[in-house]
Amino acid sequence: MYNIAFIYEEKGEYAPREGYPFIKRNNIAAIITCQNEYLLLQFNNVNYSKSLVTGGIEQGEDRITAVRREVIEETGYKDIESIEPVDCVNISKFFVEHKGENREAIYYPYLVTLHSKNKGTIDEAELAEHECVWVPEEELDSTDIFDNHRQMIQASKKQV
Repeated sequence: MYNIAFIYEEKGEYAPREGYPFIKRNNIAAIITCQNEYLLLQFNNVNYSKSLVTGGIEQGEDRITAVRREVIEETGYKDIESIEPVDCVNISKFFVEHKGENREAIYYPYLVTLHSKNKGTIDEAELAEHECVWVPEEELDSTDIFDNHRQMIQASKKQV
């Protein structure tokens, strides 16, 4: 069993919306690093802040497998050195504009360290949705990132 580090509810344009269903999901959040940089996703067709790689844990799938699958699917990076849990499990409530639903997500964050930035191919649907952006560690504080994702990044830095 995990202790919940925080419960977060988005405000403003990402706040849960009345009239939309709440979908509960167990999710991973991958804090991806390589050479003192962090990989974030920048969505193309919605006005989101930059995001960690996140995704649902499929039925019968363990969390490490979900992390590996989501990192490869969403970024194309396969040269994974390590995947370590981050002690910052959290519940986040927000509106997912591109899916038209409110989400109550339990995030299980993992620090993913890459050996290299050698990148494989990414599915066209993923490419249409977002692009990968590498942010130097010293620029993280000034980068527009979802607040709950920032908290997970900060927790990962304390563990290293």
